[in-house]
Amino acid sequence: MLDSHKTRRLHSGTFLKHTLLFVFTLFCSTSFCADSLPGIYREAKSALEAGDAAKAVELLEPALRDAKGGELAPAQLALGVAYLRIGKAEAAVPFLEKASAAFSGTPQAAGVLASLGDALRATADAESARRAYIEATEAAPDSVNAKYALARIAELDGEKFETAKEYAKAAERYLAAGDALLALAAGDVGYYASARVLFEKVAKGSEKAALGKDWRGEPTARAVFSIGEVERAQGHLPEALAYYQRTFVSWMKYPHWCAQAYLRAAECMEKLGKHDFAKAHLREMIRKQQKFGKLPEYEQAKKQLRAWGDEIQ
Repeated sequence: MLDSHKTRRLHSGTFLKHTLLFVFTLFCSTSFCADSLPGIYREAKSALEAGDAAKAVELLEPALRDAKGGELAPAQLALGVAYLRIGKAEAAVPFLEKASAAFSGTPQAAGVLASLGDALRATADAESARRAYIEATEAAPDSVNAKYALARIAELDGEKFETAKEYAKAAERYLAAGDALLALAAGDVGYYASARVLFEKVAKGSEKAALGKDWRGEPTARAVFSIGEVERAQGHLPEALAYYQRTFVSWMKYPHWCAQAYLRAAECMEKLGKHDFAKAHLREMIRKQQKFGKLPEYEQAKKQLRAWGDEIQ
């Protein structure tokens, strides 16, 4: 089980990499870029891409000392995000706060504020993190950064509800955050890991609750199904299939999620070349008319079987 600090670092890693690469692009392609700086920032970018964030920090620290005028804010942002990337959130916060003030009102503001939210959250300052995320959503409401910030706000809501022992509300917010990050993964595959962390959290149950007193039930079924969605979206079909099967084997009490899981399981089987097994999954589903007959997925299953040559009424 990941501790909370490691979880936060895992959650924000992809976003931080994206942001830091943006900063390097800003330096090397706009008027912020001084003649003496591009080489340093290209080296830092290469270090980050190689997974050596500490090396990026080593390069950025002296660059910041030399930065002047219009170079200063991008340098502060770059170093703040780099610190956050290596787990030094407390060192990152003051640089990101200065950068957020400097970038206020610019197209970059939402990204800077989202990074600041990540840093504050990693220092356990949840309320300040929430404010930064909210400001990010207001700075560019339709941007990827705003959607990312909304996901993190939902996760903070989940943590708050879980602490208050309002477990059903906590699970709903965690799942909403996971869904939002999964949607973002269509544009950046790194978000899959962040979404999965949240779905796994719900699937495992709250560590703060007595046995059987947390959100276990429909949120668990939804979470297990959603882990399958994460795997399927990445092309990991055998792994996805296992989660779909687990959904309808273990959580038949919740037909909405089981019906979707049957359809997805059949889809995975077909793509894996196991046509007979795919049909068997759907036949099993339609035999359970009392359970699934009123759901739209039931008719979808019958339609698919007809397309595969079965004579289904």
